[in-house]
Amino acid sequence: MKLLHSFICLLFASVSLMAQYDAPLEVGSMAPLFEGLDSDGETIALQTLLEQDKEVVLVFYRGNWCPYCKRHLSSLQDSLQMIVDSGAEVVVVTPEKEKSVEKTERKTDATFPIISDSDYSIMEAYGVAYSLDKETVPRFYNLVLGMSRRANGNKDDVLPVPATYIIGSDGNIRYVHFDTDYRQRSNISEILKQLN
Repeated sequence: MKLLHSFICLLFASVSLMAQYDAPLEVGSMAPLFEGLDSDGETIALQTLLEQDKEVVLVFYRGNWCPYCKRHLSSLQDSLQMIVDSGAEVVVVTPEKEKSVEKTERKTDATFPIISDSDYSIMEAYGVAYSLDKETVPRFYNLVLGMSRRANGNKDDVLPVPATYIIGSDGNIRYVHFDTDYRQRSNISEILKQLN
């Protein structure tokens, strides 16, 4: 009986956690167009990149306060030349305000564009936005809440699932990595395999 009770509790916890996230876009679907400003004030537009016959590796990250995010972005930077040599551009999207984006660039040596998605329009279009609460962040909730509010410059408490989409030059999504476990990130070798 105790085992059955534990299973039911786990099932409800899983369902409530999954209900907090939108469904990610699927492979084969058309990528929503977006544009935003990077830290240099340059407009980064998906349509422009596609018109240049580029593939786009679109990465969503939570913030520079997240060690997993910093490690992932540093890994992308370390492999950037191989990604570019494969005919792709890396574009990163975050809810962080511009000042926090600059801090992220310094900490990760990022040279790819990072867009501040302060109105969450890109995150929502790609189905990765979720609201911070004790169900979606069961561990270290108060710590994560405080850090994200400082980095984002608001109390909206919205973060992205740290997802990765590869968008083909035809605008179709070719690859999706979407895992609600913030520790699980797209693998560089898998990204490169998808680009070749």
